[in-house]
Amino acid sequence: MALIKSKTPKIKGLHEVGRYAVGVQWVDGHDSIFPLENLRRGCPCDVCKGNVSGDVPPASMRMRQLSRLGDAAMFIGWADGHETIYTMSQLRSLCRCAYCVAEPERPITGG
Repeated sequence: MALIKSKTPKIKGLHEVGRYAVGVQWVDGHDSIFPLENLRRGCPCDVCKGNVSGDVPPASMRMRQLSRLGDAAMFIGWADGHETIYTMSQLRSLCRCAYCVAEPERPITGG
């Protein structure tokens, strides 16, 4: 019987990076850092629809809770009471590292 590999990205680790970002280590060895402002602006809920524009109040970019929902999703509870759930595929598509935006010769680390 052949093994069926999932094409859904899976995370190995999830953590806060200072007060302004979330870090994700993916099972495939990739690392992503997501600024909180980008995560809030890209919120895929029915109200935000992934397109929050204009000024975002500071409380709307502060987390009160960060949770991994198994291998399927990540939950963020915001200080203003809003809640966001990102599937792993949605989250991975938001990565804007040099590799993901097809500029591997320009990594942030300079290495």
